[in-house]
Amino acid sequence: MSLSSLLTDLWQRGVVLRLSEDGLRIVVPRHRLSREVRERLCQDKPEVLKLLAHVDEYRALIRNAFAVMVHTLSAERGLRELADDQARLTDELGPALATVIRDGEARQWRQETGLCPVCVDDASCDVCVEGEAADPRD
Repeated sequence: MSLSSLLTDLWQRGVVLRLSEDGLRIVVPRHRLSREVRERLCQDKPEVLKLLAHVDEYRALIRNAFAVMVHTLSAERGLRELADDQARLTDELGPALATVIRDGEARQWRQETGLCPVCVDDASCDVCVEGEAADPRD
């Protein structure tokens, strides 16, 4: 299993890995990982740290895009830059992990602001429907 697939699986189960403030350690509640997963993360630590740096960058990019969309719909230049950065980071992370991160950030955004960054005209979307259930990161 690739690292991107491993992180996708963990993220889908609500286990979100983060970088420590110094960027040198992986932060996750120890009880949430099996021994095998902990061993894999230790074995591939340099690659995991690099991938998590991309995850953090992508999460920030997605949240900034949500903020732009909420504040103005005519931010063409910013959205073009978003599309370029999103494509680059999706290449780095892989489509499955990028999608899971985007959807998780959308649910978190909806929970914090009450606004869905995906729906148009209050139509229900997957984020809103899944957002009705408890967020596994809470």
